[in-house]
Order: sequence, then structure tokens, then C-alpha cells
Amino acid sequence: MELELADHIAQLVRDTGARSLLDYGSGKGYQYLARRAHERWGGILPVCYDPGVIHLWNKPSTTFDGVLCLDVLEHIKSDDVDEVIAELAGYARRFLYVNICCRPSGRTFPDGENIHLTVEPPDWWRRKFRKVERDDLTIWQDYEYHRNHDLQP
Repeated sequence: MELELADHIAQLVRDTGARSLLDYGSGKGYQYLARRAHERWGGILPVCYDPGVIHLWNKPSTTFDGVLCLDVLEHIKSDDVDEVIAELAGYARRFLYVNICCRPSGRTFPDGENIHLTVEPPDWWRRKFRKVERDDLTIWQDYEYHRNHDLQP
């Protein structure tokens, strides 16, 4: 996790008074175990969920003050994006922070398909998130788009 992202999360934790976090698509969680990224936002250790990691693939059964989803949504097939975004918003009580890459990856699957299954511009993603907006939820969207960040609180 980039320190810039950790700082944005720290701001959201402070602004919302969050005390519990979910990292949706966390990978193996080394960003917390080895790099201690969570210390930048007051030491709140997120619950890690990742369907691709055997010990972390059970979906949480509760909600959280904040939900983080970093470098995940571009790996979801476009037909499934709305469902995953709705699930993210359903887990979040106070804020949802997403970081999405809007360009193809330099990596491919063995069949040659790019690992970024949904490559769309920020406006496409913003329209998707409008469907889950609600008054009690802050949605912070950070787009990595041709190496430029397009931050949208």
C-alpha cells in the first residue's frame, strides 16, 4: 500500500471516527503484518477478506465503520461490478474507500487475457458508485489513470 493511500485512509478514519475496518480484497495482509500500514491511521487493524486467499475467503457477517477496497475492482468482470460495489457499500457504515486502476495491467493470464478485466475511465466508475450513494456514507474514489491520480471525495 502506498503511503499516499494510507494517508487518505487516515483522513477518513479521523473524519468519520471509524473504529472498525474491512479490507475487501486484502491479499494475504502483508501490508499490515510486515509493513504496518494500519499504524498510519491509529492502529486499527482491518479485518482482511480475500476470496483468493484460503484463510481469508470467508465473507464477513457484520458491518464495519470503514471499508477499503484497493486494487480490486478492475480485476472483477464488468458484469459483476455492480454486485460487488453493492456488497462493499453494504459492509460500510461510515465510509468506503476505493482505489481503482483505469488502464490495462502489464500482466496477463496464461491465456493472454489482461488481469485487469474491467478497464474503464473514472466517469464510468463514478456512475457505478452513484447507485450506492446514501446520506450516511462517504465514498472516496481514487483513480489511477495513465499514471495520474484523480481523487474524488
